[in-house]
Amino acid sequence: MKFLRLALLLTFLVGGLSLSQGFERKLTINMGEMFFQAAGQAKNAPINIEPGVPYRLTFKNVGTVVHRVKFGRGLIVEEGVPFAYTENLFKDVLVKVRGAGEETTFRVVADQLIELDLDAGQEIEVLFTLPADKSGEWELGCFVVGHYEAGMHAPLVIQ
Repeated sequence: MKFLRLALLLTFLVGGLSLSQGFERKLTINMGEMFFQAAGQAKNAPINIEPGVPYRLTFKNVGTVVHRVKFGRGLIVEEGVPFAYTENLFKDVLVKVRGAGEETTFRVVADQLIELDLDAGQEIEVLFTLPADKSGEWELGCFVVGHYEAGMHAPLVIQ
């Protein structure tokens, strides 16, 4: 199985940063052929996150092909093909990612994108607490060629 890849398109810091201790909300999001689905919800239904609350999102690729997740808003389309967002949800937010036996903690310091690629059957956890200034409508999108266009994107509402 291919290892978990984190692609940051500009500068990031790696270090011994820690997330605040305490209670966290856990949410599982399945990724399959052309959908994101939070536990107990319809495919591609809005996913709600509350700012100021620690979260542990578990992403599971329940599909048969590689899927990619980016978190942002302001869809960028070139030559008719969507491929990224202009704003990164996790800009200036401490995030911990666990998966495939690897753990990385980082803070994004550039206004660029985070990309998580998951092979079929792979699972990762993303731990974070979003500040109030991240409130609003965002989106999860898969930018493997053809996936976004086939409907693999879901609203992410921070309120």
